[in-house]
Amino acid sequence: MTVRETATVLSVIALAAVLICVAGCVAGPASRPDPAAPSARTLERAAAVLTNDATAKRQRWLLFNAQQLLDQRCMRKLGLRYLITSAGPEPSAGVTTADVLGSGSSPSYGVSLKGGGGSGEPAQDQYVRSLPSAERNRYVTALNGPADQAAPLTLPSGDKGSYATGGCTARTQAHLYGSVRAAFEDVLVPQDVNMLFDAYLAHDRPYQAALGRWQRCMSRDGRKAQSPAALIQSLKAKAAQGMSPASLDRDQRREATADRRCDAESGLRATLASQREAFLQQQPQTTLSRLEGVWQLRQQALRRAAS
Repeated sequence: MTVRETATVLSVIALAAVLICVAGCVAGPASRPDPAAPSARTLERAAAVLTNDATAKRQRWLLFNAQQLLDQRCMRKLGLRYLITSAGPEPSAGVTTADVLGSGSSPSYGVSLKGGGGSGEPAQDQYVRSLPSAERNRYVTALNGPADQAAPLTLPSGDKGSYATGGCTARTQAHLYGSVRAAFEDVLVPQDVNMLFDAYLAHDRPYQAALGRWQRCMSRDGRKAQSPAALIQSLKAKAAQGMSPASLDRDQRREATADRRCDAESGLRATLASQREAFLQQQPQTTLSRLEGVWQLRQQALRRAAS
């Protein structure tokens, strides 16, 4: 399987996320932990890479916008049109996520109505889809490279796949990260390890107890959300259906306020953070090294994106 079916960076990232399951999703670490204790710095960086907080959301926003602009410049040099896809407004520094409570006085998840056509489909995707078949194939090849330009990637869980190494998208990724592989690792390695962490949490008593307390608190307020992540996803689904900005803002402020209160009562996110640390302590040094490598290369990409 190769990542090469679409014509926007947003779509490339979305498809890349599917890549990791070509060998089946693994429910635990691929190997036993190494006996040597990891350094505090390594654990801190690994946890930062796995945590979806306001900082991570702002970093993704910056990197996505930079990739869009660089893709457009590359395609224009080839005489081809490229319509930049909006990433929406910059996430607030105080936004609440499923992993971390926000610091803002007015709680919000930062869910917004993004631009696009009447169906919500990005204008770039609409444009590429409108091209005649032969022209569309040439366009996608220019953006994502020829079908035979791909490299293998094995993830910490053992899942295997491949990624495209040609075209304007690859040149953009190499410019920001130093290599195309590093750009894909930035997305796929944390996602892969977080899947292992999710499997760990499913049988972790302290986390499950905290989650139960959170659910009961939310239920008393008339909300049936199973988790903060599910709550946020439901708001995103409503936004995609085209609700008004005022209704979206009202709904997410109400939900985020209840979430904040129930998190304080249950200790859910504090428990999540402590169990993430315990999980990382059990991981092989090879996995921790890859996560730390992702952290380092992401800092490089952010510096280049900002410039």
